[in-house]
Amino acid sequence: MGGGLSRYIRLREASAAALIFCLLAVFFLSFLTISAMAGTETGEFCPTCPDWTNLDGWLAKKDAYEQAQQSGQQSGGQTSGQQNGQASNTPITAKVDLPQKSYALPELITSPSSIKSDQVILDVRSQPDYLSGHIPKARSMYWKDLQRNGILDPALAKEALGRAGVNESDRLLVYGDSGEGAAFAFWALSYLGHKNVSLLDGGADAARGAGASLTTNAPSPLPSNYTAHIAPWLLVTPDNLESMFKLSDVRILDARDFFEYGKDRMTNKSICLSQDKLYVNYRIKDAGTLKDLFGRRLEDSGTAIVYGTPQAYSLFYSLRLMGYNATLLEGDWWKETKWAVSNVR
Repeated sequence: MGGGLSRYIRLREASAAALIFCLLAVFFLSFLTISAMAGTETGEFCPTCPDWTNLDGWLAKKDAYEQAQQSGQQSGGQTSGQQNGQASNTPITAKVDLPQKSYALPELITSPSSIKSDQVILDVRSQPDYLSGHIPKARSMYWKDLQRNGILDPALAKEALGRAGVNESDRLLVYGDSGEGAAFAFWALSYLGHKNVSLLDGGADAARGAGASLTTNAPSPLPSNYTAHIAPWLLVTPDNLESMFKLSDVRILDARDFFEYGKDRMTNKSICLSQDKLYVNYRIKDAGTLKDLFGRRLEDSGTAIVYGTPQAYSLFYSLRLMGYNATLLEGDWWKETKWAVSNVR
């Protein structure tokens, strides 16, 4: 009698537990269904309501939805849709962030197919390279003629620009080869106060690859009396380095490769940002890549101190192209300062 009663009680308890489990299962499935259907009552796809019962399928639909939104935005912001059965020509607001299409200062870069007739073209390669074939109407101005002992000399730079017939009001297009010459010329001209300077993306090789007809005919421009308007904030010197370190929003970028950075660097706060991260086949990477690269390392309104020449010239240019405030330290005199950190024993 007692054994039968005990079995009866256990069966009742098991039935109750099973009922609770079923109710919980129904509630959970209902929750998933509601989440999957949220925002879809009108039959429209909801990009912020994951379908946890078919996540792979939802992700595929989300990709297609975002692509459709981007296509609609790029076609001019106007589309013909249906609202309550009526045709509508109202602007569509994209629900997703579109990738950046352009550099912050696109006037600083010129593609081989978009050279303008009103630009004064400067070929900063060596004289033998220039005479072997250059872009038509390009003037020769070897970038090392602007230097003394590997460092910019403003007086020599003014003389070189004068021989090339350059005036401070000219719109300049600068190109070189795969080296740092063009990037150095860009920084040097910026330091001299020239306002209109653009670099040819990829240099002479890119122009040749784009089908440009190079010539050996050298123009003979009239010499000019080039006037410089020095921008001292674009050069870090032993006199202003300490004051720059005191800025709250300053970042220190080492343009050398990681091996050199590992041996010594300027303070432990410096960040290695080598050239291979910025360029591919000597052409600068796309705006979206640079935006992500710099955005994770720099403040939009801060100042970047770039060092590690000659690679630093290219880093300076890429920062300016993306709209960042940058200044440059020429040479390796920083290694003799108290801010140098060395791992070499």
